[in-house]
Amino acid sequence: MKKVLLFKSVSEDYVKAFSEHNYQTVFIEPLQFVYVNLQELSEKLQNLHYQGLILTSPRAIESVSKCWAPSKFVTWNTKRIYTVGESSARKVKLLLGLEALGSRTGNAENLAKLILQENSSPSNFLFPCGKLSSELLPTMLQSGGIIVDALTVYETKEIENLRLDLMRVNENEEVCCMVFFSPSGCEYVQRQLQTFSNKLAHLPHFAIGNSTAHKIENLGLEIAGVAAKPKAENVLESVEHYFRTL
Repeated sequence: MKKVLLFKSVSEDYVKAFSEHNYQTVFIEPLQFVYVNLQELSEKLQNLHYQGLILTSPRAIESVSKCWAPSKFVTWNTKRIYTVGESSARKVKLLLGLEALGSRTGNAENLAKLILQENSSPSNFLFPCGKLSSELLPTMLQSGGIIVDALTVYETKEIENLRLDLMRVNENEEVCCMVFFSPSGCEYVQRQLQTFSNKLAHLPHFAIGNSTAHKIENLGLEIAGVAAKPKAENVLESVEHYFRTL
């Protein structure tokens, strides 16, 4: 049974999808998050001039939930909430009680196209995001006449035991490939892999989406595959396709 190393927190969706196709999953979480500017976010959520809210990461949704009070933010029930994947849409429903649009878009570029298609210019959107988030979505929207108010609500840091976790997996597990789930996670992992002799650095590298794939390439590494959508079954398809065509 092949083992796949996934750089994310343990996920039952991934365990299930991969085990059904005879793969074992090994998880390493490379990131830790610090929430910032929550007071400012709370004030902006009470501002009535936004037509909608864009939430492109689980952490952005969690940051909103930390200052969320349905009675205080009842106006958002009538506004457009956009997100980029089905699991994020479920999270919006669970934590905020709101229905999200765009769950099938799969990436920032497709989401931007949908927002431009569904909203007239000038519309004003609040975009809580991470400190290292890609400029692709706001740039596309602004060039189409949509005003984007981006607010950094979380910062990403390298998790403390990353090097030890990588050394443990290198020593004890025979993994066939690695899957990366964020540009920053990829950067932290690659930096640590340069600090000790290992076989992990030479394995095929897969990405959850385009921005992570670009980061891998910018680090001078080859991409073995990119998931068509940010879902477990699409990541699995990408891995299977690579090993089938070897």
